[in-house]
Amino acid sequence: MAKINFNFKHPEFDDTRLNTSITEILSANELCAIASIDDGRSYIHTAYYCFDEKLNLFFLSGAEAHHNKNFSKNASVAVSIYNSSQPWDGDKKGAQLFGVCKLATGASVIEGIALYLKRFTSLKEWVKHPDDFLKGAISSKLYKISVDSIKLFDEAEFGEENFVVLDVLR
Repeated sequence: MAKINFNFKHPEFDDTRLNTSITEILSANELCAIASIDDGRSYIHTAYYCFDEKLNLFFLSGAEAHHNKNFSKNASVAVSIYNSSQPWDGDKKGAQLFGVCKLATGASVIEGIALYLKRFTSLKEWVKHPDDFLKGAISSKLYKISVDSIKLFDEAEFGEENFVVLDVLR
């Protein structure tokens, strides 16, 4: 899986620790909750995701799904990723990601599907190569979330009840 490598310029924590924590959280989990906006009302759905080293998330979904219609009107999203079985009285770890979600286009489709096939190998039953996806081997569409900020929660690394807020500078 990809390794995140950004220069966050955080005043308290160095980039190596931040990038390692983010990469570990994204790699250790496969499901995320994605919140979108529908005419002023919030909406949430879950999706399996993969990610690249530029901190873009990719997920597959039916084009007619409610959340995808939301993205076409308002691309703003919030994403939550965490292990739901972590104990309440242990070190907690998770991330909230904020950015925009759009239908993947161009080279992003090939990149995203290649990452998805690598992470979710059972998809190869229908899509053996990214070109198969482009040819319509499955009806789902690929969506890309470009992350612009993160709220990182990693108690073992950054201390108890300490949310580390980061801007992703592209």
